[in-house]
Amino acid sequence: MPIVIDSQVESHIRYFNTAIRDRFEKWLLRLSHYRPLVERIFSEFELPTDLVYLSLVESGFNPYAYSRARATGPWQFMKGTARVYGLRVDSYVDERRDPIKSTVAAARYLRDLYDLFGTWPLAMAAYNAGEGKVMRALQKSQSESFVEISQTRFIRRETKEYVPRFMAATIIAKDPERFGFQLADVAPHDFDEVIVRRSIHLQSLAAASGVPFEVLKNLNPELRRYATPPGEAAYHLKVPLGAKSKIESVLERVPTWKATPEPRSFRSVKTKPPSSTTRKWYRVRGGDTLVSIAKRFGLSVEALKHRNRISARQLRAGELLAIR
Repeated sequence: MPIVIDSQVESHIRYFNTAIRDRFEKWLLRLSHYRPLVERIFSEFELPTDLVYLSLVESGFNPYAYSRARATGPWQFMKGTARVYGLRVDSYVDERRDPIKSTVAAARYLRDLYDLFGTWPLAMAAYNAGEGKVMRALQKSQSESFVEISQTRFIRRETKEYVPRFMAATIIAKDPERFGFQLADVAPHDFDEVIVRRSIHLQSLAAASGVPFEVLKNLNPELRRYATPPGEAAYHLKVPLGAKSKIESVLERVPTWKATPEPRSFRSVKTKPPSSTTRKWYRVRGGDTLVSIAKRFGLSVEALKHRNRISARQLRAGELLAIR
């Protein structure tokens, strides 16, 4: 992926290197911890290696990052998009915060966006703003590139700055010493897994095993209540390397955790299960994209394309798509 250096990129480099230098250094250190697994996953999806650094712009690869728009996790997924890409989000588990599962979902989403727009700058802009907004900006401005739409009023300032911010973060992250960042060696995100067949609280497990609660919590950031979910036949709990046998030996002594009732506020915003009467056909409207249609009906883009034997470039307003 070509990395462009212009006045905007240079401005963001100065910002990262001065105004938020300490914070950016923490981001670099945290990404170093997860980077091998992200690179491995992105390689499986044939994504450019440099896209790893998109997580710096999104959250500093913070599993607990939460935006005002309620985007969550290292890749800042909204709830609806997360579910389309296979992530579990409920009152017990939020896989948007799972470093591995959310990275797989981000890789799938980025691949879909690239297949839709054909260039990585446009795909990244769509990751930030949504594919519908980028598609409309291209149509209204009669443009074909991110550079062109970034000079119009049809996309927000945040999106205009998003790609240059990524370029700046990538330039620093690929050669931190050049910018005076002396990063300590960080252990990779390695762990063992233990199968848990009932609900247990991580504090109880920590007390029984001697493994610190903070360690267990940080290895399993997806657990919203710091407990494995009730009713789960086999939950894969991540534990420190070398601690698997010890934890398995004390599991039977750990008391079953009984969940308190769900807060009313969470119950009230639960989404309804998909209706069994969802129509089988959908008529494409102006501004629709394969990604937006797939999101609407809870499908993957791959399934929608396969079902209708189409590509993104063949989508036309007025045509019927098979949904079920």
